Amino acid sequence: MPQGDNIVQPQILLAVADEERRLIYEAFIKNERVICHTVSSLRDVANQAARQPYNAIFLDMPLIVKASRYEKSLVEDALHALPNVRLNITAKTRKIRMLVSWDAREAGVATPEEQLKYCCELAPKVAPICSRVPLNLNAVLSCSPDMTNTERTVCIDFSPGGCFLFCVNDEIALQTTVWIRLVALSDQTPIVSTVCWKREWGMTSEIPGVGVRFDVMTPQQQAEILSLCRGKQKK
Repeated sequence: MPQGDNIVQPQILLAVADEERRLIYEAFIKNERVICHTVSSLRDVANQAARQPYNAIFLDMPLIVKASRYEKSLVEDALHALPNVRLNITAKTRKIRMLVSWDAREAGVATPEEQLKYCCELAPKVAPICSRVPLNLNAVLSCSPDMTNTERTVCIDFSPGGCFLFCVNDEIALQTTVWIRLVALSDQTPIVSTVCWKREWGMTSEIPGVGVRFDVMTPQQQAEILSLCRGKQKK
């Protein structure tokens, strides 16, 4: 790691609930002269990653396994914005083992040590603020502004700025402009949206679909969507 008076020390956001495992992970990260901020839930990951820049997020696998679908949805934006790695600890040797890394294949790294070194060379980022709620709304999706060749779908979670839609359409790619009609809204004007990320069918055990950002909508739609999200958050 480069040294010097003007070098900002890398910072890793660590998510782990178990105390013994926390000590092992923190010792590993701090041994490389990296600042480690530790949280104990995925909700805290989303909140903390939106407050200050981090080089990467390290996640303890048991924490992810035990988390609810809603908790996982809260952290998805942060995990797509920042490099991240999922870690586990071998029971017999108590050594750290890397299970999944979204950047590992492209970076050519294979071990936790290599992943940490790789992350420390990247510019720190702040994740987008997450205000998702588990709100299921029927929707109609199209790649055309005139809403031809539509497909019926459903929102899995929702926020005032976008949503995650069930989708297995191979023709819909990242950065594609799509038009969405939300059946629950009184204003049925198609909402112009951009596909920000995609979860392919069969790649994971999670629901396949696309995460979209709402780009153009009417004031009435904005008010209705905000009201729906606030109502769900109060429950």
